[in-house]
Amino acid sequence: MKSTSFVEVHGGSVNGSSTGSRPIYVLVFFSIGTLGIGMLTAYLSFSLFPFDNTYRLPAIYPPQWMFWVFWLVLYPTMGLAAGYVWLQRNTFDIRGAMIYYVSILLTNVLFLPIANVSKGNPAIMTFMDINGVLTAVLLGWLFLRYSKRAFYYLLPLIIWMPVTTTFKILLWLANSTNP
Repeated sequence: MKSTSFVEVHGGSVNGSSTGSRPIYVLVFFSIGTLGIGMLTAYLSFSLFPFDNTYRLPAIYPPQWMFWVFWLVLYPTMGLAAGYVWLQRNTFDIRGAMIYYVSILLTNVLFLPIANVSKGNPAIMTFMDINGVLTAVLLGWLFLRYSKRAFYYLLPLIIWMPVTTTFKILLWLANSTNP
């Protein structure tokens, strides 16, 4: 069941209301916070390391703005999923799942700077996306242990990561002669 946690509030209820926070505020905080971190990272990355894409795009490849649109949906849903797990902190020890979530956010923070510094190298982006597929599936499994709703909010990420990885593989194959 539950072990002592450094985020535990004694005498609390499952919905987090004993901490003075209502569940809706927790969910909004996680959703907007995750979106803010993701978009701030993208802004800083493109400002500091302009994307120099000289690669040939494959026949089936979405325009760059489509990736932004997807992440405008994915970041808030990731935040909602984390919020639902956070609301279970008085019932379960969620430290491992939340630490893993934060590590995934840090990985996402590093994706665009690495992609931009490598000048969008398809091989590097493909391997980063393969890592993203594995981490998304593992995060889904971890969150499902605490909340089905959290897992459902992660489904867009779990579905998107193999799709974007496929696009990166096609990009890599279309540019296999580039160093």
